[in-house]
Amino acid sequence: MSNIKYEFLKDKPVARFYYQGNHSHPVRRTVLIVQQNDKVITGYEVREGSKTRSLAKAPVKSYLKSNIAKVCQIDRKCSLRKKAENKNSTTYVRENLRDFVKTGP
Repeated sequence: MSNIKYEFLKDKPVARFYYQGNHSHPVRRTVLIVQQNDKVITGYEVREGSKTRSLAKAPVKSYLKSNIAKVCQIDRKCSLRKKAENKNSTTYVRENLRDFVKTGP
């Protein structure tokens, strides 16, 4: 863990979301947030699609909040889309570290 350069946010530092970016479809991401503002989230990316990383090997990346996918943009087979009441709601969810340790990336 000596590669950790930044401190996490104190209140709910884990963000899970689908990110559109330059892909043909939204890709699932899990990020440990080190900084955020109204437009950008910055943090350690521990999950990108099906690829998971240890915290020591996770790169620090920034994401535009405007590119975070809505529920209606993700695959119809996804359980998140089947359960959602409002299909135009965002996929962005914040969690605390305890939940992250229990469920994993």
